[in-house]
Amino acid sequence: MGQGTSAYDQSELAEFQDLTYFTKREVLHVHKRFGELAPEKMKSHGRNPVLSKEEILALPELAANPFKERILEVFSDNGDGNMNFEQFLDMMSQLSSKAPLETKIDFAFKIYDFNEDGQICENDLQKVILFLVQPAVTGATLTTDERNQVIKNKSTKGKKDEVSLTEEERNHIIRNSLVTDEQVKKIARKVISEMDMDDDGSISYLDFKHGMSKLNGFEESFKVTL
Repeated sequence: MGQGTSAYDQSELAEFQDLTYFTKREVLHVHKRFGELAPEKMKSHGRNPVLSKEEILALPELAANPFKERILEVFSDNGDGNMNFEQFLDMMSQLSSKAPLETKIDFAFKIYDFNEDGQICENDLQKVILFLVQPAVTGATLTTDERNQVIKNKSTKGKKDEVSLTEEERNHIIRNSLVTDEQVKKIARKVISEMDMDDDGSISYLDFKHGMSKLNGFEESFKVTL
């Protein structure tokens, strides 16, 4: 980790071990990877600096996850994606293969609950769907803010050029096939109808837990190995 295994003493490592799904050795490895993301900050701010969302997104193991920015927002204290080592360790612990299914269901629910009202509504699900696809007009993966702008039918920024989306363009969101705005809504409504056990028009945590516990491969979608 650049600082050797003395970055934390045995009592601190034991505490981390008790609070996570990692062994002491694994905690040190996670700290090493954390430090590699911003070595200059580690030198100037000690063992536990706050890394920006952009610095953490440089982690290769997160690159392919369409929810990577949303995951950082959920695990950061202020919801801005910036993290110190303890928050980073907590995130990587819950994303590890050692974390039980219920733990992964818990944080997946938080990731999908965009408006943080304790329910996954139709609008939340539409955002989930848009996070999983690529818009044809940019030909590139969008950031969280850019996807939200697509949802609101606003301009996307941050690429080589500013792209103003028309209603027609907004309907041309692709991954392997074209998905129209109406199809996104239809998919969201179908998911709710299948998972909403109390027929209140949204997915509660219990609804979500019941559905995800029966879904093959769910854990693989929320697993990262450093």
